[in-house]
Amino acid sequence: MVPVSTPEEVISQIKSSCSALIFDLDGTLADSNPAHLEAWTRACKAFGIEYPRDKFYYFAGLSSLKIAEEILEAYGKKKEISPDELSARKETEFDSLQEMVKPIEPVLQIVRYFYGKLPMAVGTGRLKASTFKTLDHLGLTRYFDVVIAADDVKHHKPEPETFLLCARKMNVRPEECLVFEDAERGLEAARKAGMEVIDVTPWHPQMVI
Repeated sequence: MVPVSTPEEVISQIKSSCSALIFDLDGTLADSNPAHLEAWTRACKAFGIEYPRDKFYYFAGLSSLKIAEEILEAYGKKKEISPDELSARKETEFDSLQEMVKPIEPVLQIVRYFYGKLPMAVGTGRLKASTFKTLDHLGLTRYFDVVIAADDVKHHKPEPETFLLCARKMNVRPEECLVFEDAERGLEAARKAGMEVIDVTPWHPQMVI
């Protein structure tokens, strides 16, 4: 794992160490945790249950559908409420909260520097339509050659499929890629893919749950 220091030092390391960059979205490019927390809270309330706030960071890196399944399993509600319905409601709520989403500037500094110099991809557990809404909101869509989302793969993080597909679409070998991540499942997925990875957590705004 490449140690995080300043964006300038990371840029200096990247120049000689890799051929392509892959970025997670939530918590890496986008400070979206407050919006996700509010969206899950609203979605659960709509179905008469309470979102387990103490598990917010435990859920990091999972797809919305998987999170919905775990929530309903914990409440014993899987027979009464469809995970698909809860997940869809959460996505609708999140889309209405895009204005809460802010950029994580140290990561964006790296994106802007390497735009046009190296191929770059987004590899996220978010659904593709929602991913593009956030990228558009932050003005980032044009920077990325490839966007791989939850609906593009069968095996989500911590499995490596998302990042391996990013590499394949960029026509580079996995070992030539550097991944930027903040969630443990994403970090594990990058390692399984045989890629170098930077944990951007030190650059991530901390949210009190």
